[in-house]
Amino acid sequence: MLAAITHDLQTPLTRLRLRLEKISDVELHRKFAQDLAMMQTMVREGLDLARSMDSTEAMQKLDIDSLLDSICADATDARQDVTLAGRTGASIKAQPNTLRRCINNVLDNAVKYGHHARVHAMREGNDIVIKIRDGGQGIPADQLETVFDAFSRLETSRSRETGGTGLGLTIARNIAENHDGTLQLMNHPDGGLEAILRLPALR
Repeated sequence: MLAAITHDLQTPLTRLRLRLEKISDVELHRKFAQDLAMMQTMVREGLDLARSMDSTEAMQKLDIDSLLDSICADATDARQDVTLAGRTGASIKAQPNTLRRCINNVLDNAVKYGHHARVHAMREGNDIVIKIRDGGQGIPADQLETVFDAFSRLETSRSRETGGTGLGLTIARNIAENHDGTLQLMNHPDGGLEAILRLPALR
């Protein structure tokens, strides 16, 4: 239902954007453009949320180190302050584009609210562990689970002014769980918020 609704909203939103160009009042045009951009973001992320619940992408063997190299290189090319350390030497059975979206969501969240992302990958027994730590102030302990709820944003850092709909972490956790993994947040003892993505490695 969510996928159908958000998909059908794209057509009237496109018409609204075309009609927006006929507004000559500069200030009114600016306000309408901002509202329309927000609506388009909500529609796009609504579709992403629906897909994260039931992705049809095929599972295949994936080298996790190569995926992380690619994701972090793309972030650096986009002038984001992102570094990668550690190797897992592991592969995973995954939906490549979907898992990329999961990690990108967490990475973007770290950069947007914590200014940088320090990614560390390792192997722990049969698990692949990917830690993404930001440079922010962390969040209240009682909000560490709440932020995974759809449309949830903290008052001080996840407001409309900073953009987004509060779906990024919801989507990321859905994808992690669809890969038999987990995604958790913790306040790092040395400062910053750390996301811990744990996935089963192929044996």
